[in-house]
Amino acid sequence: MRHKTTTIMAAMLAAAGTAAMTPGYVFAAEKISRVSVDFTIEGYDEYGYPEITAETPSSAHYSCGSADLESAYADDGSEEEGNAEKAKTAAEENYVIELSAEDGYAFQLTKADQVKLNGAGARYVKASRLDNGTTLRLTFQLTQLEDVCSPAEQAVWHEDGTASWDPAYNAVRYKLILSRDSGGSKAYYTGGTSYDFKPVMLRKGSYSLKVCPLSRSGYQAGHADAGSFSVTKEMAEAYSEAYGVETETRKLDGASGDGPGSVEVICKNTGWKQDSTGWWYQNEDGSYLQYDWAELNGDWYFFGSDGYMVTDRAVRWGNDSYYMGPDGRMAVNQEIPDGRRAGTDGILTGTVRSEYIEQAASNGEMKDHYSNHGPASSQEDNSAYGPASGQT
Repeated sequence: MRHKTTTIMAAMLAAAGTAAMTPGYVFAAEKISRVSVDFTIEGYDEYGYPEITAETPSSAHYSCGSADLESAYADDGSEEEGNAEKAKTAAEENYVIELSAEDGYAFQLTKADQVKLNGAGARYVKASRLDNGTTLRLTFQLTQLEDVCSPAEQAVWHEDGTASWDPAYNAVRYKLILSRDSGGSKAYYTGGTSYDFKPVMLRKGSYSLKVCPLSRSGYQAGHADAGSFSVTKEMAEAYSEAYGVETETRKLDGASGDGPGSVEVICKNTGWKQDSTGWWYQNEDGSYLQYDWAELNGDWYFFGSDGYMVTDRAVRWGNDSYYMGPDGRMAVNQEIPDGRRAGTDGILTGTVRSEYIEQAASNGEMKDHYSNHGPASSQEDNSAYGPASGQT
């Protein structure tokens, strides 16, 4: 795992001869009874673990080395075979960093109230003194890693009017900024790694796209440019026929004159739609929901990357799982078929019954299929072709 770190000032006892290593020297050293470390998360490595920058106060008589996973310090390196449990997320792992005392100083602390950790929700786990107190090994967790996600690396257009991109670690959503050469742009959102733009490219021209990863807290990482996509007159007409929104302008009751506020525009063919594959939902701007949630009439629904409503299965969003019932509604305050229970927020807790383990694995919920970059590891088909035929 690669990390950016502060400059390491290795603390060595510099007294002449072997006297530096005697108990008498340590007893004479000045005590360091409190320490403070600030952590900054600048991104994630290829495995989904954080790139950590650690800093100590400039006036402190100690410095810090690099932070690493606690498992890197384990001696046996063994791992149980056949473990079907969910892998830990980066926020659940323990991390270790070592502090080195300046010459003539030694650490005299191991308790939580003597250690101040700042940034990324850093939480003390334990501390141990090494090398006669000249080194302090701190074990901690980073509980707020969802505040940062990695930049988007690559995005591309496809001939069918869809775009796709590489998943960004810790991104729970993507902001897609679509611009047209004649001016004007609009943002669209999805939790997946592809999007069908045909419904919103109804005019001839050149369209450009920026893909911006978003973390759970709303942090926006660096974007990727997909370049441009050219829509001919014939293509625009075909897209309009399949996805064009029909509108009707009505004069408001009691309105006088023809000024602003006297009329309303009604979208006639949006909302729920059904074709031979299933149900999908078209927005008033012509786009349809793709790997995203929608609250409709007080119930929550989830739509896959192909745009169709998900039914009778669990879906993964970030680090949590949710069950969508046979009618598509998210389960709340009830037990679901595989034995888990959906809470008031829909999050599933409990143990999956053995006969449902294979299904849970196919949904991306078990260790071999788990990753730290949330919904970007969509178990749905990423073709995004869904209701591309415009059938209703």
